[in-house]
Amino acid sequence: MRLDPGGTDRELALAVRGWARGLGPRVGDAERAGSLALDVVRELGDLGVLGMTVPERDGGLGASTVAFALVLEELAAAWPSLAVGVSVNSGIVAGSIVRYGTAEQRARWLPALMDGRGLGAFALTEPTSGSDAAALRSSARREGEGWRIRGQKQFITSARYAPLVIALARVGEPEPGRPHAGITAFIVPMDASGVVVGPAESKTGLLASDTSAVGFEDVRVGDDAVLGAVGKGFAIAMAGLDGGRVGIAAQSVGIARAAVARALAYGRERRQFGTPVVEFEGVRFPLARARAEVDAARLLALRAAALRDAGLPFTREAAMAKLFASEAAQRATYDAVQVFGGYGFMREYEIERYARDARATTIYEGTSEVQRLVIARSLLSAA
Repeated sequence: MRLDPGGTDRELALAVRGWARGLGPRVGDAERAGSLALDVVRELGDLGVLGMTVPERDGGLGASTVAFALVLEELAAAWPSLAVGVSVNSGIVAGSIVRYGTAEQRARWLPALMDGRGLGAFALTEPTSGSDAAALRSSARREGEGWRIRGQKQFITSARYAPLVIALARVGEPEPGRPHAGITAFIVPMDASGVVVGPAESKTGLLASDTSAVGFEDVRVGDDAVLGAVGKGFAIAMAGLDGGRVGIAAQSVGIARAAVARALAYGRERRQFGTPVVEFEGVRFPLARARAEVDAARLLALRAAALRDAGLPFTREAAMAKLFASEAAQRATYDAVQVFGGYGFMREYEIERYARDARATTIYEGTSEVQRLVIARSLLSAA
């Protein structure tokens, strides 16, 4: 089966929901193994999901950002570890190459991000620079007709099975008062000599999603590896993160929705004092609030997605969506675990996995604190 590029946004999402229902025990097996099954990634490639954000001229579906957000919600409702990898691959990496790449770069690299051979990676964070991304220390210097890249990146999603990585490095020395100066984006194949992937991080949640350090030890790339213009990489990174925040908002909605659904189903079956526990206000009222917040979060995410589709500024709206949706997911999963009681703390019930997976959504693609800074800066500049 392959997604119909002529389908509506909702039809595309429902088709992915139907596919995700078949994941079944593969989710639990992969989470226990701590690695994403690449046959699942290949299925997503065959389905067309990995090429959703790529225009038809470049071999993709040419679907809207709204459609992609709805699909990410469905993937996250079934398997958050898978959703985050797809969000980075198709939202940030492929999206950046579509927007800033030359015709030659698009033809060379986009097929590797669409066909399911792996999931693309985005390397911005470093051991000493996370939220302060402009403080990165990785460097790139001109050498003949190409570049030599050195540096260390941290917490890189899908590094172990990425065909390529967009790496941010600085050309030249840092300039006082201009922290973004010289930062350049490079497309680096992961099999290039000098690219070293560190051991997978041992995380609290998203266990099947690979998170590893990536070292660039005198990695040699050609001049055609530069994405966009030399010294303009920080803007590329920030634009990618704006889109990524819409993806994380959608992921948060999917996690929260799935947690509430499971809590309701369990609460109808579980009886205490001769009554299903959902009949108690202390159980049903928190779930009512959580469901209202799920719908509100979805609308915020889709507003930001629609603005992007229309070519309008959406930085503030993406930050609002990511902030609200990720924090709503914390509340929803907390309430869901409470409904399960002691069983909610046990690995045999998947609700504890959703609670662990939700925790990362307030951290990556910019913490909640960073989102508040982005929103406040926008409000003050408009005043």
